[in-house]
Amino acid sequence: MKLDANKLTASVRLALTVGASATAGLVGTAAYAQNADSTKGQNLETIVVTGSNIRRVDMETANPILTIGQTQIQQSGKLTVGDLVQQLPSIAGAAVNPNVNNGGGDGRSTISLRGLGSGRSLLLINGHRVSTPLQDLNMMPASAVERIEVLADGASAVYGSDAVAGVVNIITRTNYQGLEFGLDYGISDRDDGARKGFHAMFGHATDKGSIIAGINYNKNDPVMAFNRAYSKDALYKYSYGVVKGGSSRTPNGSISLPDNLIGTNDWFLKDTSGNYILDSSGQKQSCDRVTRISGTSGTSFGNFRCYQGTNPDGSLRDAYNYQAVGNYDLTRAERTGVFLLGNYKISDKVEAYIEVFHNKTTSNQQVAPLPLDALSDTFISSQSYYNPFGVNFGTDKNGIAYNQFRTRLETLGDRIQDFATTHDLATVGFKGAFGDTSWNWNVDYSFGHLSQNSQQKGYLNYALLANSLGPSFQDPSSGKILCGTPGNVVGGCTPINIFNINDPNTIAGLQAAKSDPYLHTLYQTRTAEAGVNGDLWELPAGTMQMAAGASYRKEYLHSTVDSTVVGTVNSQGALTCQLAGSICSNNSQGGYSVKEAYVELLVPILKDVPFVHSLKLDIGDRYSKYNLFGSTNNWKIALEYKPIEDLLVRATVSKVFRAPSVTDLYQGAKGDSPTAADPCGSSGNLACGGYTFTNTGTGQVNGVVVGNSFAHQNFGLPAVQPEFGKSYDYGFVYDPQWLPGLSVNADFYRITLNNVIISAQAGTAQSILTDYCFASGAPNGVPITNPSQLSPICNLIKRYNTGGNEGQIASVYESAFNAGTLTTKGVDIGARYRLPETPFGNFRVGFQATYITEYDIQTGFGSTKHLAGKFDRAYGNFARWRGLGSLDWNMGSFSASWTARYIGGVSIGYANANLGASANADSNPSSYVGSPYHYGSYLYHNLAFGYNIEPLNTMVQVGIDNVGDKQPPLFYQQNVINANTDVNTYDTIGRYFWGKITVKF
Repeated sequence: MKLDANKLTASVRLALTVGASATAGLVGTAAYAQNADSTKGQNLETIVVTGSNIRRVDMETANPILTIGQTQIQQSGKLTVGDLVQQLPSIAGAAVNPNVNNGGGDGRSTISLRGLGSGRSLLLINGHRVSTPLQDLNMMPASAVERIEVLADGASAVYGSDAVAGVVNIITRTNYQGLEFGLDYGISDRDDGARKGFHAMFGHATDKGSIIAGINYNKNDPVMAFNRAYSKDALYKYSYGVVKGGSSRTPNGSISLPDNLIGTNDWFLKDTSGNYILDSSGQKQSCDRVTRISGTSGTSFGNFRCYQGTNPDGSLRDAYNYQAVGNYDLTRAERTGVFLLGNYKISDKVEAYIEVFHNKTTSNQQVAPLPLDALSDTFISSQSYYNPFGVNFGTDKNGIAYNQFRTRLETLGDRIQDFATTHDLATVGFKGAFGDTSWNWNVDYSFGHLSQNSQQKGYLNYALLANSLGPSFQDPSSGKILCGTPGNVVGGCTPINIFNINDPNTIAGLQAAKSDPYLHTLYQTRTAEAGVNGDLWELPAGTMQMAAGASYRKEYLHSTVDSTVVGTVNSQGALTCQLAGSICSNNSQGGYSVKEAYVELLVPILKDVPFVHSLKLDIGDRYSKYNLFGSTNNWKIALEYKPIEDLLVRATVSKVFRAPSVTDLYQGAKGDSPTAADPCGSSGNLACGGYTFTNTGTGQVNGVVVGNSFAHQNFGLPAVQPEFGKSYDYGFVYDPQWLPGLSVNADFYRITLNNVIISAQAGTAQSILTDYCFASGAPNGVPITNPSQLSPICNLIKRYNTGGNEGQIASVYESAFNAGTLTTKGVDIGARYRLPETPFGNFRVGFQATYITEYDIQTGFGSTKHLAGKFDRAYGNFARWRGLGSLDWNMGSFSASWTARYIGGVSIGYANANLGASANADSNPSSYVGSPYHYGSYLYHNLAFGYNIEPLNTMVQVGIDNVGDKQPPLFYQQNVINANTDVNTYDTIGRYFWGKITVKF
């Protein structure tokens, strides 16, 4: 079947014009041909819409697709696709981006459609799957992209696993003729965060085929936390006010005193003037921890005074402000990429094609210098020559805990993890037609490869350090300090005074024990696909069409670690190695394969009858057989109803499916130390195992317990099973002929998931503590009395049961596991209007918004977490409203655009402490009572201006992002991991100026 050339050409031109004219994210309904040629008539098979395997004429289908055109991308000033897509209203939760320092740093940007996470949001490049571990929107240069199509609807029947929330399909440029060069530069108004970019692209097309090749480079300088008012201090909020908190792991040490020394040696609390702080009865107050007095050797009692984290006015005294040292608000990244796109007509009926993308990214994360705890990391002997206290500190090799000693090894410098990541994606294939029929075929083979080398810097090899902290003595004949004991000297060892990290011998000893381990990760995918597509037969309402195909995919993970970080589990359940427990790791290896077959039918039911302009049914099914999980069928049923030509009413119901990732299954055990708060602040909760707040604290600021770091261990679990559910979407698109240029759309969605996979990642420990264990002791806020009703996940939490640390958390096992259900629903609304041409130029206005009515996680053990309208440390930001609005203008060679990005208000914390953590950092709240905080909405404004110098074929653009210099909200350190705020959602840089120039030949 042929389509009239003029009609199709006009339709495609109109769609691409509308798509190119709106600001990013504002075109919510048009779906464009992936291989449309605007200069000559096309066969029906050339038009493919994301979300379906059937080629068709209709630009608007049952799939709610939001499109970002090439002009929108250029006007945004963004260098990569990741910078652009993460601003879409349908993105929620905690998608990773370069703002994420602690827990990030590898330069990636991922997708989290509907707030369901990157594992449930599928990335496609020209319709080809990019597996989740390879997902990085930043690897795709904006200069190579024709448009981006976002389908925020379940699409497992079309694309298989992971397309639970939808897909993002990046369509690259085609049939480009000529040579293009571009330069880009940007910088914040605080003179940091500079970015520099360059791209070059060459294209040539003939009647037999075309080729496009390009190279791109961009570099982003970091933004330091101490250069922003919101992040320069570690802020904690209490009911009585905000405290500049910090870590008790301070360079001068935080040393717990043995009972016999408390109240001796003038170790009493004093103010900054040296006056004693008296209690209510007028008595001096003793302390149980001391710190070294700056400038002293740390070898006698007189060198120490009471440790006092903060002063009475809330300012820091001894606590360590880790935010003011090396932490990033924007990580450093440098990218170089090349790409090649080509096709060649072997005959009139057969065409070969190739797509190759290669990208190399170097980046890093940087955090404060290494904390050293004589608690689990190392052991300080009571017989050390430099130990003035005469008691052991730390945990010995038999797991016996003694006194606590904490310090911060500033002399080692900041802890840095450098990443060098290489992405390779390649597809080769053939496509053609079966004679003169409407049937077409396609076969291709895709290869995906990720190779990442990372190196940790600023860490110690504790095995080398152990003897230096063990028994030591002064040799009476030589006067030298030797390791060991008289008669049993340890050779090749120099004792160090860990109580004074600034001592030259200590610095030398620490440098000698310094270790910079490597980790190498390899991830590969192989996919072979074949498909056919064409007309079946004519029905009274039109042509019935079909698409069918099959594929085979294999994914494989292999990672190796340096021998110094290979971990073993100690008696407390923590992963230990020769280095800090937070970077201990084990090798990973594993993979799976899947065979799939699909079929899809488009059935026209009615046409041009009363009350029905057209009615079509789109049904599909995908059969998947995994070598690990068995088989599954995922189907969809979609209805397209046009009561009149201007109005499309659409509805889709589908079964969605997500297989565990290879990482979920086979990741080797990894140490971790993200901050988490022990929720056992209310006595009587069975999940606390009988421990109450008086002995479960993990860290103190100004004498009260706040969230702190403790040993975590995350790992994959081969027993993890797939998750499955349903996706519902229904809505309308209205394009009135009586007002040309106007389009209005609304789509309601609902997604339910069962057997939800909880992946081991940052935030999981807090979720295990509060959502899957603690809350199970009081489901929905009602305490239980039978211990057998507690979640078995409570067994993942290990506490010390003896010694001075009894009751404190020793470690949390963060394995992947299946638990409970997830339900989310809401609505997408949008409108765009192209005004009639005026003497003052052409104007276009539009908006797109998403409202979340519900986002509920039921843990499977009686507790439900309601996240709509909330920020949650483990799951991210679920502001009910998010939106983008724009106003675009052009006149001759001039153009301008204004974009407004809206993020609705959120609340943090729970009034009922059994439903989740309180937002404030108060200790010992009354039983089951917490304190939520509420934050208002945010509105960012961006401006862009362009001038096309036509005689020179040169486009000059300048812009300002975040014109009002809006700073992110303060969520405070007890509620977040990085920078006192939600770095995944809000702008962390402030006002930003950029410019770019593009020259075409």
